[in-house]
Amino acid sequence: MNTGPRYARKVDTNHAELRGVIKDCAQAFPEMKIAWLDTSNLGGKMGDGVIQFWNVNWVTRQGTRFNTHLLEFKSGKKKKFTKSQKENPLELVRIDNRADIFCLLGQNDWELADG
Repeated sequence: MNTGPRYARKVDTNHAELRGVIKDCAQAFPEMKIAWLDTSNLGGKMGDGVIQFWNVNWVTRQGTRFNTHLLEFKSGKKKKFTKSQKENPLELVRIDNRADIFCLLGQNDWELADG
């Protein structure tokens, strides 16, 4: 399978932090059954990772919709998608910071609640 041109695979400076936030969310919201696969080593069109989770009805604690997203981490608003990422027939969800992850999950950031 061709994932696009082969370039030196560099991860954005915030990659480890954002991956950690996703893993923390998986622990904090077990009802969502958050699954994460880091695909940053594949390069090309694939993006930095795949996330899957259930939107949860918090009254019944039941999953209401299953979601799968390809994520692309960027370490600044000025960073742009590469040509191969733009040409990807699948939508990449851009994640610049932890707030973007909480927005995608439909959850409140516990760090903001503390402040």
